[in-house]
Amino acid sequence: MLFGRWPRFGLAVRTAAAATLAWQIALWLPFAPAEEYPYYAPLGAVVGSYTTVRASWRNSLAAVAAIVAGALLALGVSSWLGQGLPQIALVVGAGTLLAGLRVFGEQRSWVVTAALFVLVIGAPDPVEYVVAYSGLALLGGLVAVTVNAVFPEVPLATSDRALRDLSTAVADQLDDLAEGLRRDDPPTGDEWSQRLRAIEPVRESVRVTSRQTEESLAGNVRARWNTEKVQRQHLAGVVLDNLATRVEELTELLVEVQSPGDGSVALDRVLRLPTADVLAALAAAVRHVPEHPRLDAATTDGLREHLQRLSAAVMSAEFTLDRDRQTAGAVTTLLRRCLGALHVSTDDPDPEAVLPTPWARPDPEPVVRAARPRPLARVRGTLRRGRRS
Repeated sequence: MLFGRWPRFGLAVRTAAAATLAWQIALWLPFAPAEEYPYYAPLGAVVGSYTTVRASWRNSLAAVAAIVAGALLALGVSSWLGQGLPQIALVVGAGTLLAGLRVFGEQRSWVVTAALFVLVIGAPDPVEYVVAYSGLALLGGLVAVTVNAVFPEVPLATSDRALRDLSTAVADQLDDLAEGLRRDDPPTGDEWSQRLRAIEPVRESVRVTSRQTEESLAGNVRARWNTEKVQRQHLAGVVLDNLATRVEELTELLVEVQSPGDGSVALDRVLRLPTADVLAALAAAVRHVPEHPRLDAATTDGLREHLQRLSAAVMSAEFTLDRDRQTAGAVTTLLRRCLGALHVSTDDPDPEAVLPTPWARPDPEPVVRAARPRPLARVRGTLRRGRRS
């Protein structure tokens, strides 16, 4: 429970364990460089300690590659120029350029650092120092990868929080729209703007945690133990991402046509009230998505009934302007698409719903792919494309 609520705490424990173990292993090695520079082993463990096995392995290799590149650069420059200020200037300048290679990733700073260490600390015996530095750093990285593999982490609690935050933001936006439509006097443009929720940052948080969960499953022996939870989060993420897009479109439309700046609004009271009922029912359903992305029959039936009453009211309404008729139709269609987003995982959609396009629907078996080297590989694309559907 503690590690689930605060993943950083779990990372701290694993990093401390990996650094301690790497230090002890380095002291056991019967080599003079290891006896003289044992502290580079825990350093490598710290550099290689990340929240996932894949990230630990990738960053450990990148760090060792950067250290070797910087060390070889320093050896080459020192054999050419010897000791002196020009040597420092050339090593730092060339190391900075070399660090720009994408192969080093987030560990690029070790190119210049390693080069300077070789010039300063390893000057008496640079070759032995380079072997000790790179070899012990690699040892520490391997220890970090091993610790992460033995005690892997799947950030399910973090993903759950992100999903709940997005669900709350979308539901609150729907409730605010419903309350505005129920007023006798429609809100002004400024009043509508006060009801707008910042949904996009929350949705981006869901996408980030989805990528983190995807990466955490690679090389994770516990991946299949979390199959049901990962599948639920995957489905809830797709549903909420589609819903957030539809709600943003609906909010933009209502704010544009329901501000009485020109002396009239597109929806009269006869249509505003049933529209508000649909919005309120939809908000109640959205709040259950993180835990129950597959709607129960009672929620579906109630939402469908409200939407049918709205559709009947639109059909029987008398419009004096084509703009009002088009607006009412657009609002109804968007609400049907919201209902379709809630039914994104079913093969038997609600007759009142308009399902998202096929590429915005979840993969049928995302968890099965999660156990392979590229788990949930299509989730990110699915979530990104969901907004364009």
